[in-house]
Amino acid sequence: MEKMKSKFLPVGLVILFSVLSGVICQAGTTSLGLVNAEPLAACRTGMRVFESDRGKILLGEVIQADFPRLLPGWDQEFADYVPAPKDVAVLAEVVDPVEIICVLGTWCSDSERQVPRFWKVLSEAANPNLELVMFSVGRTADEKARDVMVEIGFDESLRTTYNVELVPTFIFIRGEEELGRIIETPETTLEQDAAVILGSQVGETSQPAWE
Repeated sequence: MEKMKSKFLPVGLVILFSVLSGVICQAGTTSLGLVNAEPLAACRTGMRVFESDRGKILLGEVIQADFPRLLPGWDQEFADYVPAPKDVAVLAEVVDPVEIICVLGTWCSDSERQVPRFWKVLSEAANPNLELVMFSVGRTADEKARDVMVEIGFDESLRTTYNVELVPTFIFIRGEEELGRIIETPETTLEQDAAVILGSQVGETSQPAWE
């Protein structure tokens, strides 16, 4: 199974999404299976709640605050996970802005485990230079979920755009350069894998966690 790798995508593949078209939420369920949700979360541009054959899932651009309201209990690992302080300290010292693209599936047990853990890592690092952007996708075979993604503005498959096969995938990008990625599950821990990827971005006086 493919794990953490350092890959460098052509500039054309490192596409950051522009402002998505607006979405107007209505009560009831449509033919695509969209369901009601709390207005402030489900009606935000670029995100929908979808009733799939695996239950309610989120599609589109998501933020951490969506989960407690729309998928209660999904984020339990945030409370339970304890990151290693030495690796968190490396992430806290990153000096260059890094965008971390996370492609996840709320139907996926690996996403449910690793994504909240990653939130905890970033929360403890408390580094404004590390910006997390999350996109939630349906299963590859779920054509209705794909129709919803197109409807809310994701005309290009997120998996194609970011060269993603497994979820969750965390992609670390500085400017137009991909520094590395964590695919599905970390090789060691999320915080140590991230520290290895971002070690060259820390200040001169910082000691890398792996030394």
